[in-house]
Amino acid sequence: MACRDLHTVLRVILLACLGAVTLGGCERALAPADSRGLQPLAVAKGAQRFRIVPGESRLVLLVYREGRMARLGHNHVISTNQLQGEVYVAARAQDSAAELRFAVADLQVDEPDLRTEFGDDFPGSLDDSAVAGTRSNMLSPKQLDAEVWPDIVLRTASISGEWPALTMDVQIALQGRVHRVQIPATVNVSGDGKLMATAAFPLLQTELGLEPFSVMLGALRVRDQIDARLRISAVAD
Repeated sequence: MACRDLHTVLRVILLACLGAVTLGGCERALAPADSRGLQPLAVAKGAQRFRIVPGESRLVLLVYREGRMARLGHNHVISTNQLQGEVYVAARAQDSAAELRFAVADLQVDEPDLRTEFGDDFPGSLDDSAVAGTRSNMLSPKQLDAEVWPDIVLRTASISGEWPALTMDVQIALQGRVHRVQIPATVNVSGDGKLMATAAFPLLQTELGLEPFSVMLGALRVRDQIDARLRISAVAD
């Protein structure tokens, strides 16, 4: 997909999950999250806190083109492994909570290994200059406006289900607006103080208040639905 094809969609990717802070080594400091409109994170008394491990945790957004002239574009893989936040685990899943945040500037576009990992819908590596142009436009004031809105925040409003199969009602703070999505997740906590969570879920641009990019009267456009993949690795404090 041309550089611009991805831009509107990428505004959607601002989602995430459960939170992270580096353990050991240099820790990236994010600007204070703009949490206006977010419900407070309800943490049950006695809940155990886990911190997400950057580098071992990853958010991936699979962006697809469609339309009569879709062959002129490309599908894209957007990702970040620089997730920060916390997961609070209580005896009852319903009493647990999580927050995740990441810097918009950490979003990467079409890394070759990820295009290979996600199969035939993402054939081959894209030209370096095209990737750089797409990313630059994605972060620009007309798109994600990374300088004004540097961070994305995801915070649970409620959790239902029983360990390990949970459904999370998640608030997403995106460019000063708050949206709600339902995220099914599998969360496992081991006896050695480690937490692993995985989730695969769709995101609709229109439900996030975004208009999918379209050119040539819709003959080439970005599909409304983005497929998100999340992997969280966290350790107990």
